[in-house]
Amino acid sequence: MDDQSLEQSRPRKRHRGQIECSSSFEVTDVDYDVFLNHRGPDVKAGFISHLDEALRTAGLNPFLDKASLRKGRPAFGSINDALEVAKIHVAVVSKGYAESKYCLTELVAMMRSGKPVIPVFYDVEPVDLRWVENGPFAKAFEKHKLKRTPEQVEEWREALFKLAEITAFCFRLCDYKGNEAELKQEVVDVVLSFTCRVEGVPIEHHLVGVEEQMNACIMTMKVPMSSPTRLLGLVGMGGIGKTTLAKAIFNHFVGCKNFQAMSFLQMDYNPLSNMEEVGSGLRKRLQLQLLKDIFHLRDNNQGSYIREFGKISCKGPILVVLDDLREKSEFDQVILDMDLLAPGSCIIVTSRDRDVLKAIGKRCNIFLHEVRPLGSDDSQKLFNFHAFGDDEAPPKFKSLANDVSKACGGLPLALKVAGSSLINKNSDEDLECIWPEAVDALKNDAHVMDVLRWSYKCLSNEEKMMFLDIACIFCGWWRDEAMKIWKSCKKTSCCGLLTPHTSLAKLIDKSLIVIDTTKGEQGGGVLAMHGLLQDLGRNVGMHDGSHIWVERATCMVEAINQGPMRVRALNVANGGEHEVEFGYFIKMTNLHFLVLDGCFLTGDLKIICKKLKYFQWRHMPMIQRPPVLNLTNLISLDFSHSTKEASLWAESNPALEGCPNLLNLDLTNCTSIITLPDSIGQLSRLQLLDLDGCRNLQKLPSTIGQLSHLEKLRIQECENLESLPDSIPSLPRLQHLLMYTCTSMSKVPETMGLMTGLTKFDTDLATEWHAVAVGQQHGLKELNVWKCSDEGITWLDTNSSLAHLHHLSDFSFYDCPAMSKLPHTIGLLTNLDWLLLWRCENLRELPNCIGQLKLLTALDLRRCSSLETLPDCLGALTSLEWLWIAHCRSLTKLPESIGHLSSLRGLSIEGCGELQPLPESLRQLSALWRLQILDCGSLEGLGVLRVLPGLRIWGCTSATNLSGSCLIVQDRNYRDPSWYWYDDFNEYLDVCGDLKEMRVVEANDCGFLRLVQDAESGRSILQRVHKVDCCKLVML
Repeated sequence: MDDQSLEQSRPRKRHRGQIECSSSFEVTDVDYDVFLNHRGPDVKAGFISHLDEALRTAGLNPFLDKASLRKGRPAFGSINDALEVAKIHVAVVSKGYAESKYCLTELVAMMRSGKPVIPVFYDVEPVDLRWVENGPFAKAFEKHKLKRTPEQVEEWREALFKLAEITAFCFRLCDYKGNEAELKQEVVDVVLSFTCRVEGVPIEHHLVGVEEQMNACIMTMKVPMSSPTRLLGLVGMGGIGKTTLAKAIFNHFVGCKNFQAMSFLQMDYNPLSNMEEVGSGLRKRLQLQLLKDIFHLRDNNQGSYIREFGKISCKGPILVVLDDLREKSEFDQVILDMDLLAPGSCIIVTSRDRDVLKAIGKRCNIFLHEVRPLGSDDSQKLFNFHAFGDDEAPPKFKSLANDVSKACGGLPLALKVAGSSLINKNSDEDLECIWPEAVDALKNDAHVMDVLRWSYKCLSNEEKMMFLDIACIFCGWWRDEAMKIWKSCKKTSCCGLLTPHTSLAKLIDKSLIVIDTTKGEQGGGVLAMHGLLQDLGRNVGMHDGSHIWVERATCMVEAINQGPMRVRALNVANGGEHEVEFGYFIKMTNLHFLVLDGCFLTGDLKIICKKLKYFQWRHMPMIQRPPVLNLTNLISLDFSHSTKEASLWAESNPALEGCPNLLNLDLTNCTSIITLPDSIGQLSRLQLLDLDGCRNLQKLPSTIGQLSHLEKLRIQECENLESLPDSIPSLPRLQHLLMYTCTSMSKVPETMGLMTGLTKFDTDLATEWHAVAVGQQHGLKELNVWKCSDEGITWLDTNSSLAHLHHLSDFSFYDCPAMSKLPHTIGLLTNLDWLLLWRCENLRELPNCIGQLKLLTALDLRRCSSLETLPDCLGALTSLEWLWIAHCRSLTKLPESIGHLSSLRGLSIEGCGELQPLPESLRQLSALWRLQILDCGSLEGLGVLRVLPGLRIWGCTSATNLSGSCLIVQDRNYRDPSWYWYDDFNEYLDVCGDLKEMRVVEANDCGFLRLVQDAESGRSILQRVHKVDCCKLVML
C-alpha cells in the first residue's frame, strides 16, 4: 500500500506505528487472496499494476491500494482487515521501500501473521535488508531514528532481516533482461500454489454421536504444546467410527481455513482397484497424493519425494490425516521429518493399534483420543434410522429394536449393518419370528465381527457367493464390469449365480456393499465395502476354502491343499514377486477368478481350470516363453502394466487362439508392445480392446477388422502409432473410438465413413485429417475434442466436418487453451443437446450461430477465463434447460435476452467475480426451479434482491438484505435442498452437502430463507427453499 493512498484517508487520531482498525468495521466482507505490500512511487505504475492484473486474470482477488478500499470505510481499518483475511502476502521491496513507514508497519504485521510471505526484491539485494545501515535503506533509517521510538525502528529492522532470510525473487536486469513479464508470471505461479482450494472429504449424511467427540478433539488440538507440530491419534477397534470422526474433523478445518494446505490419506490396502495404476505400491501412492494435495503438483511434475518434502515448511501450517495406519513404517515413509513442518501444523492418525500410535508419539507429543462406542440413545437412533428410516422405532418394535441395538455394543458399523439387515421386516410375522431370532443371535455376543457374521449368515447362498466374490476380487471394480462376468456365469450355470442383479441389490440394501460414485457414474459406479466387511469375507472364504486371498505364496499352498476342488477365487496380488509352480492349479477344478500380479510362475498354463472367467496378471515378470492360453470360458484378461513379457506374448500368434469367448482384453501401459499378433482376429466375441498408454505401439494388424463384436477401441496416448489399418472401418459393432494424443498418426483409412455404428469419438485436431475423420462419422452422438487450436477450428469449417453430423447430441471441447473461437458451422448441429467448453482459456465470445441450436438443453461453460460476454442470441435457445457458468473470470454481464429462456430449469453461476448486476429479465424465467450463485462477489452488488422477487420460486419475502456471496434458491418439490453443484477443477459435481443450519433468516407460508454452512466445502450459503403448492394458492 503506498503512502499517497493512505494519506488521502488518514484518520485524525491513531497510535504511533500502528494501523488503526475502525470499531465500525470489525471484519471485512471481501475475501482477499493476496495482500500486495509495496511502495507506490517506485513500482506501482509498472510491475505492481501488471502483477495485480495477472493475479486477477488467474482468478485471485488481490488487495492493492486505494482501488481496493471500500467506499465509506476508514482506510486504515480496511488495510488492517485485508492483512488479516488475505491468505498470502507479497512484499515487493524496492530502493525507496524503507522510506515508507506504512510499508514497514505492514511488513511487521505480515511477518507476525504466520501466513506465507513471498518476497520480491526489486533492484535490491538481500544483503541490503540484513544491514540497513548501509546501502539504499541507510538514509531512510537515519530519518526514522529521529522521528520514531527506538523500539519501533528495531521492530522494522528485524522484520526486514527476517524477510531477507526467506527464499525470494530477485529482479535484476542481468537475470530477467529487463523482462518483468517473466517475473510477474513466476510470482503468480507461486501464489497459486498456496491458494488452491481444499475440498472436504465425502462423509455419511446421517451422523449420530460424532459432533461431541469431534469438538473434544478440536479443543485438544488447540492446547499449547512444546513441539511446533500437533499430533492427534484416534484409536479404537474396527467399525467404531475412527474414519468418520477423522473426516468430520478434517471437514471442520476445511470450513475454518486454519491451514494453508490439507491432505486426507487413506491406507487402501486393497491392491485390486483398477481405478489407479496397479503396482505403484501403497507408499508411492500416498507420497504422490500428499505432494499433489500440498503442492498441487501433477504426477509427471513430481521429482524426488525427499527433495519435494524438504520444501514443505514453505507452505505454512498444514493438516495431514493418515487413516487406518497399521505399521509405524507407513507413517515414516510419508512424514519423513516432523521438524520440517511449519509451526502450527497438525497430523491426525487413526489406527486400531495403540502401540503404533505410541511409537509415533516418541518423535513428538501426541494426544491419544480413544473413540468411544455410541451411548444407548445414539445407538438406538442409528439402528432405528437404518432399520426403519427414522430415529424412532414403531411402538410395537421398540422393545425388540432396543434389544438388538444393545447387542451391537454401540459399534456404528454393526448398528448400520444389523439395522439394514432388518429393513422392511415390519410385518406381524416378522415381529414374531425374525426379530426374536436376531435378538437371540446378537444380545449375548457384542463383538463386531460376530454381529457382521450374523448379517452374513442371513444371506441366501447366491448372495453369500457374490459377497465373497467382491471381498476377494471385485472390490474397487466398476459395477458393470463385474456384472458382465457374473452374467457369463449365469449363462453357463457353472456356479449358481442365476440372479446377479437381484443379489447385488440385496447386498446393497443390507449395507454390506455400497456403490461409490465419487469416481464417476460411468460403469455403474464402483463396488466398495467397509474394511471390516472385507476382512470378514476373506476370513470366511479362507475358512471354507472357496475364496483364497493370501499375502504369501506359502500361505496359498497351505490353503489350496486343504481342499483344492472348492477354490472358486485365488488372489495372491498382495504377495509381491514370488515363484509359484503351476502344478498347484491342476486340482483346482472349480477356479473362476485368478489374480497373480507380479508372480513368477513356472510350469504349463494349459492345466489351469477351463472354468476360469477372469485372469489378471499385471506386472507380468519375464519367463522363458510366452504363455499359450487354452481357456474357452475366459471372459476378461488383464496383462496391463507389463513390459517385456507382454511384448513377447502380444507378438506370439498362438497366444490368443485358446480364448474364443474373451470379451475384455486390457493391455494398458504395456510400453514394450510394438504390434499385436494376427491371431487377435480370432477373438470374435471381443468387446473391449484397451491399448491406452502403449507408447511404443507402431501398428495394428489388419486382422483387427475381424473383431465382429468389438464395441470399444482405446488407443489414447499411443504416441508412436502411425496409422489405423484399412480394415478398421469394417468393424460392424464399433461404437467408441478413443484416440486422443496419437501424435504420430499421419492418416486414417479413406473409408472411415463406412463406420456407421460409431457413436462416440475422442480425438484431438492436431492435423487436418483429424477434422476429415470427424466429418465422416455421420452416426456420431458424442464428440470430444481435446487440445484444439484455431487451426483445428478452421479445418472443421473448411472441410464442412460438422455439416453432416445430424445425430450429434453431445459436443465437448476439453483443455483447448490455444482456441479463441468456435466453428462458425456449429449452428448446423441441429440435434445438439449438450455443449461443453472446458478450459478454453482464450475463447472470448460465442458465435451468433449458436442461437440456431434450437434443441440444445444444456450449455456448460467452465474455466473459459477470457470469455467476456454471452451473445444476445442466447435467448433464442428456447429448449435450454440447464445453464452452468463456472470460473469464467472475465465474464462481466449476462445478456438481457436470458429472460427468453422459457424452458430454463436450472441456472448456476460460480466464481465469476467480475459479473455486473444481473439483468432484470431474469424475472421472466417462469420454468426455473433452481438458481445457484456461488462466489461471484456480493449478492447485494449483483442486485439479487432487485431480481428475485419476480421469480416464482422466490415466493414472498420481506428480506431487505442478502449478506454473503453464496445463494441457492430451490423448489423443494423437485430436489432435496441439501444438494448443490460445484466445480472441483476437473468436473461438475452434483453433491449432497452436509448442510448445518446456522440460523433461519425468515420463514413464511411460501417456504423459508435460512443461512447454512456446508461442512465439506466450508461455504456459508443463504438458501431459499420454496414450496410450489403454497405459492400457487397465493397466486390464485
